[in-house]
Amino acid sequence: MSSTTTAERLALKTPEAAFLNVLEREFHFSPRVAGEVLNAARETLDGTPTSIRPGQVRLVVARLDAPFGPPLVDSAKREVTLTVDAGLEDATVAAQEGREGLRRGRILRVLAEGVEQGGVLTQEDLARVLSVDVRTIRRDIQQLKAEGHTIDTRGPVKGVGRGQTHKVKIIALWLDRQGYDKLARWVHHSPQAIKRSVTTFLRMVLLHQQGRAASEIAFLTGTSARLVQDYLALYQAAQAVPTQRAKLARVQAWQEPCAAAEKGGLTA
Repeated sequence: MSSTTTAERLALKTPEAAFLNVLEREFHFSPRVAGEVLNAARETLDGTPTSIRPGQVRLVVARLDAPFGPPLVDSAKREVTLTVDAGLEDATVAAQEGREGLRRGRILRVLAEGVEQGGVLTQEDLARVLSVDVRTIRRDIQQLKAEGHTIDTRGPVKGVGRGQTHKVKIIALWLDRQGYDKLARWVHHSPQAIKRSVTTFLRMVLLHQQGRAASEIAFLTGTSARLVQDYLALYQAAQAVPTQRAKLARVQAWQEPCAAAEKGGLTA
């Protein structure tokens, strides 16, 4: 049996696939509408600290602001929630890029989630949550760095300061007219995950324009205050770049009818 066939078979066993099946069979939604509902549900539920979804784990890691000198056992700790298995989206990546590509995408994702929650993982933490040895993690990190990624593990973060997480870089590249598919290949994620990140960014911009505080934006979007700050900094920087400012204006103009429909209680 081919790896693609195996990945497709496993994808059918994910909670997302079951949810899509209910929407299509019981509510008679088209596959496109069902997919949009699933994405909307993810946007609302992702980052909710009080619940752990299938595929997520809680891990105690060093605080992002913990001094680097003392041994890790003596450092301040923080409990973080990490998405080890994103279900259908990870199955899509596995079918396209195999186990190595999937694992590298997961490394980027859990590192970003840790930083957003004020924690920083070590290479040993990564090996533990991904069920591989540290040598495998080191090889993956070398490859990711060669692809242009900033890897925020405990050592590099304390040595050179916190860099942009891959989520922030995704938005920066999207503003610079990179497409979903190209970005997905770069970060070893699915195009749907990239689209969701962009949608979250645009929601934050809209809420910011409405005068909402950063803490309120974080609550309404189910994200961290740190990610809100990073995304809004990108938005402010985009105002000084004519092509990026024009792109935002076009996208927001297209979204306005959708926002009006939502206010009126209509569904897409």
